[in-house]
Amino acid sequence: MNSIASRLYLSLITLALLLLTVSSLTVWVAISTRSSTDALLDKALQNTVNTAHMEYELSEMMFSLVRYVEDQEKEANTTFLEHLGKFVEYKKELSLSKNVETTSEDIDKLRTLHQEFLLLAQQRVFGEFDPSSVQRIRTLITSSTLPLEVLLNKLQSSIDTQSELYTFRNDFSSSHRYELHRYDIKILLEKIQDMKTDLDIFLLGYPLAEKRFIADAEEFKYSLKSISNSTDSSKILEQIKPIEWHFTRFFGVASRIFKYHDNTARQRALKSVNELERGVFLDMKTQLKKIADQSDILLIEESQGLRGVANKSMYALVLVVVFASVLLALIVVFFQRSLFRPLEKINTTIQALRKGYRNIAFENIEDNELGRITQSLKNFQIGLSQLDQLQKENANQKEALKQEKESLTEMLENLKSAQDKLIETEKLSSLGSLVAGVSHEINTPLGISVTMATTLEDEYSSFMKKLKTGEITREDFDNFESHSTETLNVLNVSLERASGLINSFKQVANDQTSEQLRDFELGTLLQEIYCTLHHQIKNRPVKFSLYNDEELMMNSYPGPIGQVFTNLFNNSIIHGFDNFKKDIQGEISLTLTREGDQIRLLYRDSGKGLSEEGIKRIFEPFYTTRLGEGGSGMGMHVVYSIVVNMLQGDIQVYNDNGAVFDISIPASIQQTEDEL
Repeated sequence: MNSIASRLYLSLITLALLLLTVSSLTVWVAISTRSSTDALLDKALQNTVNTAHMEYELSEMMFSLVRYVEDQEKEANTTFLEHLGKFVEYKKELSLSKNVETTSEDIDKLRTLHQEFLLLAQQRVFGEFDPSSVQRIRTLITSSTLPLEVLLNKLQSSIDTQSELYTFRNDFSSSHRYELHRYDIKILLEKIQDMKTDLDIFLLGYPLAEKRFIADAEEFKYSLKSISNSTDSSKILEQIKPIEWHFTRFFGVASRIFKYHDNTARQRALKSVNELERGVFLDMKTQLKKIADQSDILLIEESQGLRGVANKSMYALVLVVVFASVLLALIVVFFQRSLFRPLEKINTTIQALRKGYRNIAFENIEDNELGRITQSLKNFQIGLSQLDQLQKENANQKEALKQEKESLTEMLENLKSAQDKLIETEKLSSLGSLVAGVSHEINTPLGISVTMATTLEDEYSSFMKKLKTGEITREDFDNFESHSTETLNVLNVSLERASGLINSFKQVANDQTSEQLRDFELGTLLQEIYCTLHHQIKNRPVKFSLYNDEELMMNSYPGPIGQVFTNLFNNSIIHGFDNFKKDIQGEISLTLTREGDQIRLLYRDSGKGLSEEGIKRIFEPFYTTRLGEGGSGMGMHVVYSIVVNMLQGDIQVYNDNGAVFDISIPASIQQTEDEL
């Protein structure tokens, strides 16, 4: 048992036995709980739920009967049948429940009461009273009285018209007679409503409704006859005839209703509903409550059994937890002594060796896996001591190499500093050329502006002199106006030209000094830069052409792009067209095209071109064909560095009837995190 692997194996077996014990106890608890739960659900809970549903459905059936009779809702019959079906289903489940403690006598008694309730509802409620017949009678009454009301309203309108006419003629006796007719019409309309009300209360079972209807009908006929006897208008008499006919028809309909309709059916049905509610309905609810009470008692008994199982399970789990805690504590102590402490000692030894200690004592090395590791560390300490000696010797050699490296690094830094200074000198030289070009171009519009201002001043002095002496004429005024307008136009054009050149110079100079990323149109930028370089070919047989078929918007560095164009242009003037014959026309062209996300700049001149060595070395720093004649050899190196490094593009050079520089740069620069 001295092996660590054997100790670990024993510990794992112990843990496995502990897990098996816990799992077995958990399974036993689950089985016991399931058994008690099944008994609870099968014996008690199902009957409790079923009886609750049956009480609800019974109440809904009773409520449907009340709605059917009192509210006269035909749909209540359908609702009654729906709840009846659900009641029967719950009653079947109650009868088929497993291990039911409810006696069969209670279920048989409930079945008998249910059959009696259903029989009374069918025979004495649904079979006795039909709400649809009452609805049909009401519809018949409405269809019979509606024409009467319409004709009476028309008659009233005619009487109103005649009354207004006699009032207008100041025939007050006739007007008073028609006012009485209007009162009679009002009585007729009220009697129609009274007769409809009499029929409605008859349908509700009121016994004196027929006598009231006959009395109201007699009053109606009397009022109508009064109008007929007292009027001399043929129009009103013609309107009374259809009223009499429709009234006779309505009276006949009402007579048939009084004779053939049984208005006591609703009262009998309502009485039956009340008897059901006080009798069979209460007996059924009492029987359902008895069954529910038995189920509740069983539910309580099964719940107590389930509580007992839960208590036993809790005590067993507490014992297992205590036993497992003690066992785990013993295992932790065992691992602490046999594994963790030796490993901690080994780790401390390794850290000491890493810090440079070489005199660590190794004692009481055991014969097991950790002991063999300790022995290996002891041998490793001996090897490290030998290695330290070798490192000291190697350090002396490195010190000598370091001194030589520092000397070479200083020389390289000096060389890079000189190269950077030459590049800055090249950029400042281009800016100086830019200033000279702008100064040359701006001289002409400024000279014209000065001349025009002087001329305008002389004209103004002469005009004011004549104006003060009073010698001015209309012709002098017209001449001054004409000359002033012409002079001011020329002066305005010249100053706008100068302003444009200055603004162009400001933007180009700012771009070349700031190296700021911004949006710009490439063709416009290069045209502005060319304006600052135009003076170099103004007196030479060299022509510059810029070709761009479309607007090329870029998000890049306009200053470096201008530096590239300036250096290429100066390179063509200085090297391509030096010793060029004056009778031969030279040409510099720049073609701009878009190729996907790239912008292509094809620069070419018709000069003498490049040698093979020049094509290979043109982008090398300090390479020049005019060494000792003012050439620094950095101009084209600056072009290459800007295109490749700053503009993230590519540049190629070759000969084609002169030098050709093919440049491709992205339309939008992707900045790095350092640049952002």
